[in-house]
Amino acid sequence: MAADGSDARAPLLTERLLLRPLRADDAGALLRFRADPAATRYLSHGPLTPAQNRARLEQALSAAAASTAEWFHFGWAIELRATGEVIGDGRTWNTAEPPAPGRIPAESASLGYVLHPDHHGLGLGREAAGALVEWLFTARGSETIFAGVYEPNLPSRRLLEGLGFRKDRFFPVAEDTAGKQLASWRYRLDRG
Repeated sequence: MAADGSDARAPLLTERLLLRPLRADDAGALLRFRADPAATRYLSHGPLTPAQNRARLEQALSAAAASTAEWFHFGWAIELRATGEVIGDGRTWNTAEPPAPGRIPAESASLGYVLHPDHHGLGLGREAAGALVEWLFTARGSETIFAGVYEPNLPSRRLLEGLGFRKDRFFPVAEDTAGKQLASWRYRLDRG
């Protein structure tokens, strides 16, 4: 982050992906998967309309702009390096009001990600999440990273476990704040 509070994150490069800060002109690319029922099945929202998608993007851009050295909330576009196509997005945050429950300490962070279903099963989600984990540990100095996943989302659970995350807390259906009526797990990965 720049001294003036603006979002000055450098893009992250992996073998096949470029992860860069979200931009206002990403709305159309994000809608391709944020409106897809298969992509949003295990997200905290259902398929988005174009207006909902634009509002969500504007909220993400505002959160990034309001981030400080201590508290941050950043959205990332996940692009295929070979084509420049945006195939997903990620979030990294440690804001004072995480999805649930309770405050996340400044030295901890959270991670979220989604890919278009056409790109599932290719290791791209692991590649993107791994890059964000590395960024959180190195660039942000996070000591612990949390990630939430609905219990039936086995591919995402395997992805997190493959990166070294372990189950931290179980949330029964009664504690589902997104209305999906699904149990979920909070995973954690500690530095070192």
